[in-house]
Amino acid sequence: MRLALLALGLVLLIGGATAAELAGPGWRIDPGDRLRPAGVVNGWTLLRDTHAPAEAEDYGLLLLRVQRPVPPAARAGHLGATLRHLRPFRFGALPKAERIRHGGLPAAVLETSGFSAGTGAALMVRAMAVYAPERSFLLIAAAPSAEWPALREALVRALASSHPTGGRR
Repeated sequence: MRLALLALGLVLLIGGATAAELAGPGWRIDPGDRLRPAGVVNGWTLLRDTHAPAEAEDYGLLLLRVQRPVPPAARAGHLGATLRHLRPFRFGALPKAERIRHGGLPAAVLETSGFSAGTGAALMVRAMAVYAPERSFLLIAAAPSAEWPALREALVRALASSHPTGGRR
């Protein structure tokens, strides 16, 4: 536990680091001026809204996780299934993810409303899964519904800036 707290403290001290440095090699993202790296929790890199009060329970954020590769046959429905199993969020019926190409790779994206599992507050979520041969990348942008109109552009811009930094595609 002490080691985890020390590691988190070090991450917070290097607050000027890019999300790519926090997430590890292979992926780059530009957080812009509205998001700042806030740490790594359970393998998820967290970028937090710079305008949110420190004590806020719900705030705009972007989560990034590098995962195992998803075989092409398993990609249909993968993003929705992943969202349904994330503990911080609760969703009703999810829309079908749109298949796109992102950074030269196949990807899926969807935008939907949901709720914070912790507070029950209404949220908007935009999620993207990017499928590379050796790994996949899951990016989730979320914000309280009341804040979504002010944050959406910054979150979508951060998602659009994300790209693989090398290796096979």
